[in-house]
Amino acid sequence: MYTATNTSSTFKRQLVPRPERIDLGNGLVMRWSTAEDKDAVAECLATSFQFENMGRNVPEGQLPGKNEFFIGFTRRLMSGEHPHMSEYDFALVEDTTVLQAPKPGQSLRPLVVAVTCLMLVSGYFGSVDMEWGMPGAVGSLPAYRNRGLVRRMFLDLIHPAAEARGDLMLFIPGIPYFYKQFGYENAVPAKSARLLRDIVTLYPSEEKQPRFVLREATSSDIPYLIRLSQPNCLFSKAELGIHYDLTFWKFVVETLSPKNISAHHDAHHHAAIVVDSMTSKDVGISLTCLDADAWNWKVFTLDHQDYASSDGAVTYRESMASVLSQLKEFDRPYYECYSTKLNNDTLPLESEMALRIRGEYPALDFTNIGIDLTPTHPVTLLLDARNQLGPVRDPYRFYTRIPSLPKFLLKIAPVLEARLQESAVCRDMNARLQVNFYQRLEGMSGRALEMVVRKGKIVEVLDWKPKTAEQVAREAVEQFHARNQAGLKKKEEEEKEKELVLTAGFRPLSFTRLVTGSISVDELLKRDMENYVGQGEARLLLDVLFPARDEFHLDLMWS
Repeated sequence: MYTATNTSSTFKRQLVPRPERIDLGNGLVMRWSTAEDKDAVAECLATSFQFENMGRNVPEGQLPGKNEFFIGFTRRLMSGEHPHMSEYDFALVEDTTVLQAPKPGQSLRPLVVAVTCLMLVSGYFGSVDMEWGMPGAVGSLPAYRNRGLVRRMFLDLIHPAAEARGDLMLFIPGIPYFYKQFGYENAVPAKSARLLRDIVTLYPSEEKQPRFVLREATSSDIPYLIRLSQPNCLFSKAELGIHYDLTFWKFVVETLSPKNISAHHDAHHHAAIVVDSMTSKDVGISLTCLDADAWNWKVFTLDHQDYASSDGAVTYRESMASVLSQLKEFDRPYYECYSTKLNNDTLPLESEMALRIRGEYPALDFTNIGIDLTPTHPVTLLLDARNQLGPVRDPYRFYTRIPSLPKFLLKIAPVLEARLQESAVCRDMNARLQVNFYQRLEGMSGRALEMVVRKGKIVEVLDWKPKTAEQVAREAVEQFHARNQAGLKKKEEEEKEKELVLTAGFRPLSFTRLVTGSISVDELLKRDMENYVGQGEARLLLDVLFPARDEFHLDLMWS
């Protein structure tokens, strides 16, 4: 399996305000954001998620206030430095009949009552580099719910903008069933961490100077971080995954550097360089994150480039314990914001610690760490062999939207053709695969699909309209008379040029799960008895083109 690499991609930033402005009636106006909307958008989200206890505790007997998690979240998204979006990528609805100041001292402006944003993610599907859309931060004020505002933002702003820039697939985490109405199918699994309990007892701090030490990653380390976070360095077998590219590492190392952390929830990714104290050489990289107060180890890669063989190279077995023993003391000051930039001086952030002591923010737990490395990573295998990891959990699945299956399948044609060539029975197949989805729903470009395969090549993929029984019968009669008029060919030549017509039918949108490798043909047939695969070689071709995968590297919780 060949997986794409992307070492130098840079974010395609929306540099100017988007022009769309739509009057929804009753004083409501829908438009795209500008930098001046940052505080108003943050207030809308903080109020929308007031009763969601993400990243905080609510003292017993009290109602929660505005959710500050989303204030920090919005500030990062609209900073102009985020790896996924710019300040012009929030869709919002404002009520022009209600004026208020987002913050004390600011001028009055229309109240922002509903928001969502559109991010851009750099990733790969096998050997093909791709960019995907990711809507997120969906919220509306309680008094404005059930008016279809979120629907209008998705259908009139978010999806058209994604289509205009060429997003062939979109992902969103969110409310069960809600996003199905916009053409999303619960499909692609996210990465899922396994818990390593009581890390301090299992891997206590070393009394003497450890051989392998951690230091803060800096801007000069970015090329090194990019090189060691390519899919082939992560022990990943995933064919569908994201790139840790230039834009991502600049955000983690520079925007999220300790000197730039200024408020609660700002610290959420921490990068380190692993140094061999015996040689003073950089020998690897580490990345942890704090997502809703869950401490996870995301990346740990050793540098073996300078070694022609394994002789002399640092091994995961000898370095793992040393790195694990330091992670708590290395990460804790960063994530707890012991120091921050206040009044141009580095001072203790007493308010942060006071809030934790009073119980308004949960105390950060550095007793256990989630091992979110790939399943075949040496550290995962070693810890699992020692029975130190918690059980494998069913992964969360992202709601996934493929607005045009023909465009998507043609984009990944090199991957599909490689699968055909690897199959001893399909590499020379001539077939016309016709897949019926029965009806066209929101998020679908057509109600059926036709793919033409000739000698292992994807010749054509297009939206297709199934023929009626009458049309099939009339065409058969016309073809019969045409052959008679032209004269019958020899039987063997006719058989040689014969093209198989293969059929299948799947519930609308469920094909998304199949083409992404999230489910097998067999599972899809068993889950819905209305799905079917026609007789002949249809099942064989579908199995070869769309095998189920057990590993995905879709780590999208970066905001």
